[in-house]
Amino acid sequence: MAKAWAEIDESAWVDNFTAIQKHVAPLKLMPVVKANAYGMGARRTSSSFRACGATHLAVSCLDEGLELLGVGADILILGASLGDEIPLVVAHGLIPSVQDVSTARALSGAAARAGKRLKIHIKIDSGMGRFGIPLEQARATVAEIAQLPSLDLDGIFSHLAVSRSRDRETQNSVADFAVLIRDLAAQGIRFAYRHVGNSTAIAGLPEVCGDPFNMVRSGIDLQGGHVSALPRPYQTRPVLTLKARLLAVRHMLMGAPVGYGRTYRVTKAAGERIGVVSIGYADGYSRHLSNKGVMLVRGQRCPVTGLVCMDYSMISLESVPDAQVGDEVVVIGRQGNDMVSLAELARAAETIPYELMCGLGPRVERRYVARAGG
Repeated sequence: MAKAWAEIDESAWVDNFTAIQKHVAPLKLMPVVKANAYGMGARRTSSSFRACGATHLAVSCLDEGLELLGVGADILILGASLGDEIPLVVAHGLIPSVQDVSTARALSGAAARAGKRLKIHIKIDSGMGRFGIPLEQARATVAEIAQLPSLDLDGIFSHLAVSRSRDRETQNSVADFAVLIRDLAAQGIRFAYRHVGNSTAIAGLPEVCGDPFNMVRSGIDLQGGHVSALPRPYQTRPVLTLKARLLAVRHMLMGAPVGYGRTYRVTKAAGERIGVVSIGYADGYSRHLSNKGVMLVRGQRCPVTGLVCMDYSMISLESVPDAQVGDEVVVIGRQGNDMVSLAELARAAETIPYELMCGLGPRVERRYVARAGG
């Protein structure tokens, strides 16, 4: 029996997809399911989004794409494809991102040898500085790629370095990318799908949902774990509830240390009730939450005491005098009238919700549930 488990609300996927798709319509919504769908289970997540009507899914790399074969959607690999991966990309009809002419030539040659035509999405670097054809070189480079045989120009996209605020540089990046798309179209180079908007851009940059763009990508918002302070023009709800168990309840005397390094000591003259919880950093509960995190027991907040261990964490049970071994502990989510949100925990750990979700370890059992309407 799992001592730590994630309850994943499949009905929240449906509600979140429906809300975002309604907001961006008539644009298509492409769910991003990379990193095992942010730790929630890529194949299960993808099947749910397909049932909602998603025609495209985005992953980071070849292996993630291969895992989703058979789900019935076009699968875009957002990251680079190495030379030894190209034959598999072609063989399985995955959609690679093309970041340079040499990759395009290799894909074209592999597709021709296989007697196939291959859909590609061209990646433009509009200021991220990571992958893609630099914007200032894009007109000539894309024109060269367009001449290669066996390739279908299915899409063109970019990724914003900053999408949580309407700063001038971001607005210029979107505008410059839009001009590029229109200039290419004037040369007869057209793409079925044009996309730049991600979760935060969908919420705060309306220009990513207008002409010439006809597709957006959403990942963290579909999981209900968005990070931006921008108000959402649609409602989403969390998919994840993370739970564990109380393995021990101890009464520690004044001055007694708790955990590695003795970073916490009991200061109450009457002593303190300390609980040992069945989750640690090997399960994805960040060590940065040592002496800062909080968990819920019987609906009450219980602060983390001492350093988070590999397999366990300790909490103060002073607010729950009736807590017993075996009690359910909510690490992320709601219990009773209180809630520890993913965003709250991320702030305490000085990170972002993405990292906490993606960091859930393999021994955290995924249990899929449905809570219609939340």
